[in-house]
Formats: sequence, structure tokens, C-alpha cells
Amino acid sequence: MFNLNSLLIPDDSTALEETMCVAEIFPKRDCVFLLPYFTSGNHATKNPDRKPQKYKLSSLCEEIKTGKIILGKIKLEAFKEVPEELNYDRKGELLPSIVERDRRFEIVEALLTYKDELFYPARGKSPIRIVAKQFNTTKTCVQRYLNTFFRGGRLKNSLITSRGRHCTPPASGTKKRGRPRKTAKVGIIGKNVDTNDIAVMKKIAKRDFVGNGLSLKKSFSNLIKEHYYIQKGSTAPDGTETEPTLLPLTDRVSINQFRDWMPKLLDCPSMKEVHAMRGQKVVYEANNAGRAGHSEFEADGPGDIWMMDSTEIDVELVSPASRQARISRATLYVVRDAFSRSICGIYLAYGKASWKEARLALFHAIRNKVEFAKEYGLNLTDGDWAEYGMPRVLLVDNEEFQNKISASVGKDLGLEVCYSRAYRGDDKGLSESSFNMIHAMAKNEKIPGFRYKDLIGRNRNLPMRASCLTLFEMQQILIIYAIYHNNHIWKDDFPIEESALKASVNRVCREYWDWGLKNRNYYLQEKSDRQLYLSLLEVGTLTVHKTHFHLQEIGTNYYCEEIRLQKYQDKPKMPNSQTHKTLPCRYIRSGLSKILIEFKGEFYVGLLTRTHQQECGKMSVSEFNEWKDELKIQKDIFEGEHIKNEHDFSNSVQGVVGKAKKAKESENIQPQSTVPSKSEASAPLIEEADKTERERFEGALNQEHGVPPASNDNHGDSSRIGAPYGDDSDDDIDDELLSLMEEL
Repeated sequence: MFNLNSLLIPDDSTALEETMCVAEIFPKRDCVFLLPYFTSGNHATKNPDRKPQKYKLSSLCEEIKTGKIILGKIKLEAFKEVPEELNYDRKGELLPSIVERDRRFEIVEALLTYKDELFYPARGKSPIRIVAKQFNTTKTCVQRYLNTFFRGGRLKNSLITSRGRHCTPPASGTKKRGRPRKTAKVGIIGKNVDTNDIAVMKKIAKRDFVGNGLSLKKSFSNLIKEHYYIQKGSTAPDGTETEPTLLPLTDRVSINQFRDWMPKLLDCPSMKEVHAMRGQKVVYEANNAGRAGHSEFEADGPGDIWMMDSTEIDVELVSPASRQARISRATLYVVRDAFSRSICGIYLAYGKASWKEARLALFHAIRNKVEFAKEYGLNLTDGDWAEYGMPRVLLVDNEEFQNKISASVGKDLGLEVCYSRAYRGDDKGLSESSFNMIHAMAKNEKIPGFRYKDLIGRNRNLPMRASCLTLFEMQQILIIYAIYHNNHIWKDDFPIEESALKASVNRVCREYWDWGLKNRNYYLQEKSDRQLYLSLLEVGTLTVHKTHFHLQEIGTNYYCEEIRLQKYQDKPKMPNSQTHKTLPCRYIRSGLSKILIEFKGEFYVGLLTRTHQQECGKMSVSEFNEWKDELKIQKDIFEGEHIKNEHDFSNSVQGVVGKAKKAKESENIQPQSTVPSKSEASAPLIEEADKTERERFEGALNQEHGVPPASNDNHGDSSRIGAPYGDDSDDDIDDELLSLMEEL
């Protein structure tokens, strides 16, 4: 069959009238986008710069099989098939045509990042228009570059222009003036909108028309008065105002130009959206703002798209230590499969929504449900809750996933994370409807502690008085409900396919899930619990130092022998820079004793340094932050109480220094020749220090053996203990001394 480098040449074809090249193929949608190939010569197309046209893929394939369409191959012109090393002149600089090629390729690259949106743009969000504005060019030029790129088989050299065509700049004064005004009959030609006009019109459009809600006519009047004048108006001391002297009509923009340019200035597709912006901003964004990510909501099989959302559960829960004590509200996480509408994950967490709890909810949704249920005291089989595995796309809110610490989902786990629009809960309608179903179940089953709406007076305390379930027990109920929902609830509005209906598949989540696994089992992936858990850890940044790694987000220090032995810490700073090198890491907020350091594509265990291990080895992140605050408070109190001692210490030091200065000044000034050298002055001091140390040593030995300390008169007597010579009566003492010396 054909590909992106093929030519489709019609030969008695009913679908094609001229030779076409392939722009993009969408097998799942059974469509292909084609462009006319010839742009010059006898067979040139009439509209070379039009957008690629959509054709049915199956019809083209059928005509290729029957020979009505002949397949060819794209070939570049000879001057475009030049090796890259020949694209430089004698001075070593790129040729002008290659510089222009690179400029055009940069524009094409920006367009290709939109992927499917390039061929299926959202209303008012055309990538051609966005890129044209980004690179300050026209939409026609952008579309022409893209078409040239497709006609050249998506090769970069296809964008090379004819030699020297673009080198000659246009002569001044040749700018096209555009369509003439109706007032041209009387000599009022008008002006072309330039950069200054765009700036002032944008300012007035934002300030007056959108911001203050003024009419178009009044906003235009303010524009002319404030920016198109010969002499500005003034106000006299008595309060009278003089009108400004305006420029002639030929030298200023018209109200029609102001109105026509306004959507472009405000980045809106039409004046309808401009008028919508004049209302409440939140309402406008809810109805018109685009998504931050991209997702195809028409899922093609199990695991193609999962939707995840969270909300506070409307059930009062109690503490397992004392059922009289209520806990704060718990957050309910639900993960639904867009294809089968099955509940793939349901998790109840303490406190408010956060990445700490969201990653656990995703972890339990992907892992095998038998092990998950066993942790909550339920014995399941693989057939009870079979909806598990890692999906291709995860649609979420910005709340938990739009941050740095959750980057591991896309980097380590390999999921494509997409974000729904703000204030549009219908983007994740399955997750939103799950909350209604769960709360309706809790109301129907009369779950103790359920917060009924419209309770007035003292009846508002009924949920608190009736509550008796712990979070553990409520999680058991949610698991049981998820199994019941997937296996036994009939879905009236089920988007079941025709082929599944022919296979007698009931409108039940499990049956449709099983049918999808049987026919389209190419989205879900299986990961071990260990690999999955490590892939969902929080992401942090370590700065490298010679003695440790510093975790920037928390403030703790770690060491790793494996990385140190590879000499990565020998030069901790970046070459030719004063900034430290950094390494990514993974950690959990409930414990800081160990982290995983990512180094050369592998994870190494990092341990707290000795100081931090003694102080905060078993702390969580919140406990560590509290400890740092308490330590700072203790330090401030201690330093405040001991500031007087600091003054006393300084006074004592300065007293000693002052006495030394006075003693030196009181000595007679001697000639330089009579002053001893450093060695001469130091020798008697060293000798005196050694003599004092010998006396102290001998006194310690005498006390050890019960001998009274020698008097000062015996300093020169050779018969005292420890002397090298003495009479024979002291031999025993000398022997004991020698043995003691050996022991020492």
C-alpha cells in the first residue's frame, strides 16, 4: 500500500482527478489527506496553496487494488539533492537559500507539533493562524511552506528555494495598499495599518471595548482622540477643555479597520467571541477556552483513555481508635475507562486532594485488584474485578498533576497525561457521574453518616451523630460497589459499537470490556507492583556538593557511595559556571530516610547524612518542616538569652589584648640588631614547656605508685624516680617504671 512518500496517479479513477501526494494518514478514522502534486508545467494545479483535502482511505485502497490508481514515488529536484557539506560558501557561511530553508523548516516544525490538530483544528484555534502570528508572517506563506514540505516527502531539503530568488529585498514603497475605501472617489484614500496602529488599537480594544464595556463607536472615538492628533487637547485652569486637532482622514484608521482588526488583536476567531469576552471572564473561559493537553475522547479499546477525578465524599467517617471521634473529610478518587465505562480504580484518602494521594489512587487502579482488595480484608478472584492495567492516555484536572513533583507519571511511567478545561466538568463526564452514582448508592443504602442535602435546624447534626464507619470500612463498601457496577448494572446510554451488538454483547461494562480485550487488546500494559510504585514517586532536584547531595524541595542532605566512587562529586560545579550540577531524584513525603537518585539512567539509593540522620531520620516532610521552625525558634530564644555572655566574652578578650599592647609600649625601644631572631626567642620557651611537661609526667607516675611528689630541691638529684642513673636500691622501682612505660 502507499505511505507518506507515495504519489497517487489516477488511471480511470473516480476518486482522484490529478496526481496527488500524501500529507497524512489516519487508519483508525479511515481517512487520508492528499495534496495536488504538480505546481508548475502543463499539469499544474489551480490552487497549489490550498489545505490538504480529506479522502476515504478504504476507497483509495480499493482503487489501488483494482489498478485505477497507480502508485509512484516522490523525487526531489536535482538542485535540492545537495549534500549538507556543500551548502557553505568560501567564507564558511551558509548559503542564502539554505538560511531560508532553515527558516521555513522552523515554521514547519512548529506546525507538526500540533499533530492531529493540524488536520482537525478546534473552532477558532487554527494552527496555521497561530504559527503565522508566532513567526510574524502570513497564513498563506505558512500553508505554502507546509504543502512544499509534504510534496517533498517530508524532507528538509524540499524547502530549498530557487537560487537567489529571495535575496533581493523588495523596493521601498511597493507595499500593497489593500482594498480602496469607498471615500476614494472624493480623495480620501485612507492608510494601511502598521505596527504603531496595531499597538494603539489593541490598547483601546482591551481597555475600553472589553475592559470597560464601551460601545464600538465610543471606543473608536477615544482611539482617535488619544492617538491620532496633530495637537493634543488641553484643560484650562477654569475647567474649560479644548478639543485636539486631529489628523486628516487619510492619515488615520477607520472604524471598519478597527472592528475588523479587533478579533486578531484580542486573539479571538471572530467578533462573536470578542463580544463574549465582554461578559464574565469565568463564563467565557468555561465556554471557549481550549484544553492544555490533547485527547481523543472516542476511545478505541480498553485502556485507550482513562479519566480520573476527585471530590470530597459526602459521608462522615470516624476514627478507628475511637468511633466517637470524627475525622476530617475524606477525598474520593475514581478512575473510569472511557471505552467500557468500567470503574478501574476507586480509592478513599485522608484529607484534601493532593499528589500524595492521587498517585496512590492511580497505583491501585493500575495494579491487580486481587492484591488491592486483600489489603482491605476482601478476598477476590481475578474474575471479580478484572479491569486493571496501564492505559495509554490519562485525562485529569490540573489540580494534582500540573506540577513538578508529578513529572514521573509521564517520564517514568510513560503515560500520556492530558488536562481538561477549567470550569468544564463535562470533559470528564464519566468521573463526574461516578460521584453522583456513589452518593446515590450511599443514600439508597442509608449509609450511616451520609450528609443529606437541605437538612435544617438541629437536623443538620444527624450525619455527625449517626456516623460509625471508618475509612477502612468505607473503602470496603466502595470496592464492593465497583464490582457490582462493572458486572451487574445495565447502561441505557452505552456507546456500544455495531460489531459488538452483532456479537450479542449486553450493555454491561464487563461484557464490553471483555469484548474489547478480545478484539483490540493493544492499549493496556502490565507492570509489576514494585516497578509501578517506584514510577509514581514524587520528583525532586538534588544539587551536587563535594560532601553530599542537597534536596532543594525539602532541605535535607544525602550521600551515595556508588555515585561518589564514580567521581561525579569531584567537580560539583558546572564547567565555566558557578552553579552546582543537579540530579533528579524520587522520594515520598511520609519518610525522608531514603531517596532514589537518578544517575546515568539508573536509580541509586541515597541515605541521609549522619547529622540529618540523627536529627530527622524518621520524620515526614511536614514533621521536618515543623522541626526546622521549632529549631529556629529555639535558636532565636537561646541567642537572645545569651547575648550578655557574648558581650562579656568580647570584653574579656579585649582586656587581654589591651594589657598586651600596654606591655609592649612600656618596653624600651631597642635597636634592631639587639632584638633576637624567631628561633632564638622560641628556644627557651620550648625548653621551659618541655621541662614543665616532664615534671607533670613524673608527678603522675609517683601518684600512680603512691610515692609522694618530689620537692623542688630534688630536681637535679639523679636518684629520684625515673632518673636514668641511681644506686642499686632503686632497681625495683626502675623495673616497675619500665614495665609501665611499655604498657603506655
